Amino acid sequence: MRTSAQAFADITAALVREHDVADVLLRLVRDGADLLGVDAAAILVLAPRGSLEVLSATSHVTEELELYQSQEEEGPCVEAIRRGEGSRAVGAAELTARWPTVGPAIVAAGFRSAYGFPLRFHTATLGALNVFSRSEKPMAEDRHRLGQSLADVASLALVQPGEVPEHDLAQRVSAALEGRVVIERAKGVLAHLLGVDMSGAYAALLERADQDGQSITATAHRVLSDAQR
Repeated sequence: MRTSAQAFADITAALVREHDVADVLLRLVRDGADLLGVDAAAILVLAPRGSLEVLSATSHVTEELELYQSQEEEGPCVEAIRRGEGSRAVGAAELTARWPTVGPAIVAAGFRSAYGFPLRFHTATLGALNVFSRSEKPMAEDRHRLGQSLADVASLALVQPGEVPEHDLAQRVSAALEGRVVIERAKGVLAHLLGVDMSGAYAALLERADQDGQSITATAHRVLSDAQR
């Protein structure tokens, strides 16, 4: 498993170069899940029109949980965004008691604890990093701090370092979401071509990106281009 130092080094290197935001954040949630010792992770962001949108997820199942939180306006990620501070629930009983609608869905997906870490930039909250674990053992405090650090790095990747007026943040979020749309379209194409469900299509897209040494967005564009030939 990669160390936190290696993961942060890669992310920092990407930030100082011209980078694909969707790809940087995808790699961040994948590395973050490993570093935190959890089973899944995702990022939910506040879109310009005020809705909550999934920007990155480690699996299609996790993506569906984020979408459900957005639809129901309830859950660890939603709470972290609204409050601008971390949220957590450990154990099936606490999950279902704290979030009566979304909590049972999290439990049904096989998870027994969930944490939300806000993506903050100056006085604004852009979204949240959500992590899920199949264990009911509480996350150690040092890992909890690491989770917030990962969320902070995600904020920097999203806005792109520099002097960014707060009124431009919505445009930055919108641009990042455009990359996510391309990824979703490519998943649909692969699901049709390979005869698999969306979870299988997502895994296939990630595998192609890793094999080609390209960003997830570039790979998604190539899938769409090949399908049109």
